[in-house]
Amino acid sequence: MKHTIACGDTLELIKQIEPASIDLLVTSPPYWAKRVYNGDGEIGSEETPEAYVSRLADFFDELRPYLKPTANVFINVGDTYFGSGAGAWSKYLDNDGNVTQAQKDRKEKYFTTKPLQPKIKQNGKLYQNKQLLLIPSRFAIEMQERGWLLRDDIIWQKPNRIPASVTDRLNNTYEHVFHFVLNKKYFFDLDAIKVLGANGRMKNPGDVWAINTQPLTGNHTATFPEQLVEQIVLCGSPKDGIVFDPFLGTGTTWIVSDRLGRNCIGFEINQEFFDFAQSRFKESRVSE
Repeated sequence: MKHTIACGDTLELIKQIEPASIDLLVTSPPYWAKRVYNGDGEIGSEETPEAYVSRLADFFDELRPYLKPTANVFINVGDTYFGSGAGAWSKYLDNDGNVTQAQKDRKEKYFTTKPLQPKIKQNGKLYQNKQLLLIPSRFAIEMQERGWLLRDDIIWQKPNRIPASVTDRLNNTYEHVFHFVLNKKYFFDLDAIKVLGANGRMKNPGDVWAINTQPLTGNHTATFPEQLVEQIVLCGSPKDGIVFDPFLGTGTTWIVSDRLGRNCIGFEINQEFFDFAQSRFKESRVSE
């Protein structure tokens, strides 16, 4: 397979790619006020959820010319509560209650010891403590307003979700994966992801996918488990097609695309993540 993998700003690197050449865009952009990856000004550090949604939609609008008219776009977007710690940690304990230096270093680097949400004055409406902000829904509607066609709101349900300590609401066990297209006619291979039904016949898998999260070792996390990306690549791109991940992260899309016989374009601005993705990819080739 021919892969184009680079470290840098996606909106600059994409200019090297031929317009209208990408079959599938699949990614998980940084969530709002959740982690520190690269410092000030990065996506996810906006002053308000509205600003984040607008900037994220702007980002995908700039990538639109590089998609084929028949392309699919799958975007995983997370939510948060107003006034929450939003990534703040005050202790560094493993599952046995012991402090580990690796955990301490990772949490201080990517989550920080202070809340990441910008200070926004409460207004008793959207901005009030404990309010679920519905950022994924706001993003999906903003994309619709800009002309993107929303085909699916896939619920990624996480059977192995860690129990929450909250006592006044239910534990969140899912995230949204939005499926957008540019036109009413587009590539889609449903047969590639059908599942066996109770009657012994293959059927549509539906829009709720129960897939465990897939943690990685060391200081890195993987928002995308390989199984989730496999489902998307199989139904959303043809064999030998081009799959694009503008937030490559630790390389899951690259690894899955190679395994399934697709070419991958992947850009990642964080050098540490980029280096780790390269190591993961090499290891995946050896293990096959």
